[in-house]
Amino acid sequence: MFGLKKTNKTISDLDSFLDLLDECVLTYKNGIKNYLEGNKKEFEDNLESITTLRENTTELRRIIENELFTYSLVSDQRVDIMQLLERLDMITNLLYKNLWQYEIEIPFFPSELNIDFLKLVEITGLAVEGTIQATRDYFKAPRFVSEKTHRIYFFEKEVSKLAQSIKRRVFHEMDNFKLSQKFHLRYFTLHVEELAEEAVKVADHLSIMVIRHTS
Repeated sequence: MFGLKKTNKTISDLDSFLDLLDECVLTYKNGIKNYLEGNKKEFEDNLESITTLRENTTELRRIIENELFTYSLVSDQRVDIMQLLERLDMITNLLYKNLWQYEIEIPFFPSELNIDFLKLVEITGLAVEGTIQATRDYFKAPRFVSEKTHRIYFFEKEVSKLAQSIKRRVFHEMDNFKLSQKFHLRYFTLHVEELAEEAVKVADHLSIMVIRHTS
């Protein structure tokens, strides 16, 4: 009974961790939208929110890791779960760092790029949200993990294609931009791509976990 209570507590903490990551994704997307639309106050609120969320996810990750070791829970999966948490925490850190880069570097986005860039951010958000859904499924309904990871791979490919299109427009069509400005836009596009790539790493890890622990 003691072990069951501790296991249930850890599962509850994992759910809370994933809820916080989900909030990070939403805050990140809203933050970029507010930045591009010039909503300074709302953007500052987004920065404050994502900072708090990042602190909370870091603290909760440490609590979960401590529970896994202290109470010897799921000993056969402990390493895999900790690696999964590390990868998910990496995504949280990227969401936090990338959003703050807008405040630090103040990139200029021409209005004609806003629609495509917001679409890029939205698709990337779908890839990251897919990792949250796939992780929940791993602990509750592992048979559905492959369905979720397939969608993550699909979204990452779409992100890659759209990012290439944006970068091509920047370097081939925006003749009135300085080369340094073009590099800056490419840099921020790469930030978004990096998030989708991290989502794929989580998908790969979950796929291996399913094979390892359900075969």
